[in-house]
Amino acid sequence: MEYFFCDTHKKLPETYDYLDRIKVRLGIKIHYLSDKRGFEHWLAIHDGLLPSPQMRWCTVKMKIKPLEDFVGDDEAISYIGIRADENREGYISTKPNIKPVFPLKERGLVKADIIRLLEESGIGLPDYYRWRSRSGCFFCFFQRKYEWVMLAQEHPDLFQKAVEYESNHADGRTYTWTDGESLLQLLARKDEIIAQHKKLMAKEKNLVITFNLN
Repeated sequence: MEYFFCDTHKKLPETYDYLDRIKVRLGIKIHYLSDKRGFEHWLAIHDGLLPSPQMRWCTVKMKIKPLEDFVGDDEAISYIGIRADENREGYISTKPNIKPVFPLKERGLVKADIIRLLEESGIGLPDYYRWRSRSGCFFCFFQRKYEWVMLAQEHPDLFQKAVEYESNHADGRTYTWTDGESLLQLLARKDEIIAQHKKLMAKEKNLVITFNLN
């Protein structure tokens, strides 16, 4: 069994801290795989076009390709940690020598099960789950607007870097990480966004309590 982490070098500091915790707790070695040319290289190749749900070149160039190079032509089973309650497939290699297996999904394990397993193992959750719902790069386009606001609060330097990626283009073009507004416009609405998030969380909590009572 070999463990790997596709490192884009654009992860949150909490992610690297969590990897160190896993290695110590489980006593394992983790291979850090990466494309040596880096995000800026591929951003330039794509003429400044930021990755998006429709154009996920970051995943292809900086995660899938390094993994496939690492495996090479060896027969391999890739265990993918997608839960039974997630409506997505995740990475499935087109290489015939890499077989994807979904152990969590096959066993019907949902989010509550995974949290319990992590707590019982002594590993726990990564610290970014205080304010973020996913791992990924600090500028991940799948972030919710609330998570962008919290990135500005938790890591203002990384938020500012994401702002620079939006606007620093020689031909004057501006791309945005979220549809319809720039990060600075989003941050200007932070009080509204935080209030909406709290309202949504309260509504979800009320639904859970109502369900349990019934």
